[in-house]
Amino acid sequence: MAPQTMLGAKSFQVTEQAVEVIHQRIQQGTYPLGSALPSQRDLALQLGISRASLREALTRLAALGLLEIKAGKGVYVISQHSQAAEQWDGEHRISLKDFYQLRYVLEGFCALLACEYLTEHDQSALQQHYQSLAAAIQAQNWQAAAEADYAFHQHIIELSHNQSIIQTLKQHNEWIKKSQLLPFVQPKLAFKTIQEHELILQALFHQDAVAAEKAMQAHIIGAAQRAGVYFSRHQHI
Repeated sequence: MAPQTMLGAKSFQVTEQAVEVIHQRIQQGTYPLGSALPSQRDLALQLGISRASLREALTRLAALGLLEIKAGKGVYVISQHSQAAEQWDGEHRISLKDFYQLRYVLEGFCALLACEYLTEHDQSALQQHYQSLAAAIQAQNWQAAAEADYAFHQHIIELSHNQSIIQTLKQHNEWIKKSQLLPFVQPKLAFKTIQEHELILQALFHQDAVAAEKAMQAHIIGAAQRAGVYFSRHQHI
């Protein structure tokens, strides 16, 4: 098992490096807005990585909104600075910034309300989600980290017992899942996610409603920033 774990970690590290290099080239204009990236075969050779690692890197950058992958046609640059977040839901003109702000308000309040209903069973479940999240981040398994993050947040949302909020957020489940994967596009900052969730847990376990709300809001601001979204120019977390 150990060799597989090390191999998996190495694979994630290779993908991270590819994400950073391609991201930098996009920002610097090496790959201009609207242009097609080199073929995956050529790009993989340039970067010295496998096609599988390259595809994962391209998928992550597409999730961030920098690239569009067109089957059979190639990969195109659609934004240079994560501005595709502004096209999160073009039909309703809801930006990724709008969505993180919605989560800031509703999930912050859910954390506050959860303190009233928290049981020992809930504490155990939240602790398990937190440990799964931390382990996945340490293993650099971002998909597993996003899934554990989702489970953690969903448990707190359900604990609010506010059916209006619960049903509102259920309508956006897929968006929530995507928004929880986006911050991991900056793997070097992933440790902050562990720290932020620990503070949320501490506040919940102490049933400190105000602290729980503030910790959740601080986490969502931090996650938004790691995804390239800032609520205001004065934000610093």
